[in-house]
This record gives sequence, structure tokens and C-alpha cells, in this order.
Amino acid sequence: MKEVRQDMSKHVKQFHQMVMQNPPLLKRLKSASDRDSFVKLIVQLGGEYGYSFTSKEVEVYIKENLLTLISQFS
Repeated sequence: MKEVRQDMSKHVKQFHQMVMQNPPLLKRLKSASDRDSFVKLIVQLGGEYGYSFTSKEVEVYIKENLLTLISQFS
């Protein structure tokens, strides 16, 4: 089970790296009005780009990378 979680976390990280190279996608994510909307949008867009992760995995990633994300998305 832990291996599956690490794979999903890896997908969130890969999606994050892809977003940082895609200004229109970054702009879409910056438009989220609150944290819940932001997380839902990440899961939705991740799926559209072929990534598979849950909102819980996104929440864990956010908690682990909060300072980096604040500087990139504010």
C-alpha cells in the first residue's frame, strides 16, 4: 500500500513540475478561489493530462511543500 501512495505522490509532483512549465495551466490554477477549489482543480486537470491522484494525495503534497507552493501560486 505504501508503494502505491508513493507512486501517487510522485504523480502529484510530476504534475506540479509540468504545471510550472505551462503558463496557461498555471494561470488556471491561480484562479482557484480557495484551497478546496484549488485541490479539486488539481485533481481534475491532473486527470485531463493523464495523471492519477486523489484529493487526499494532493493535500499531503501541499502540506509537505507548503512554502514552495505559496511562493509559486500567490
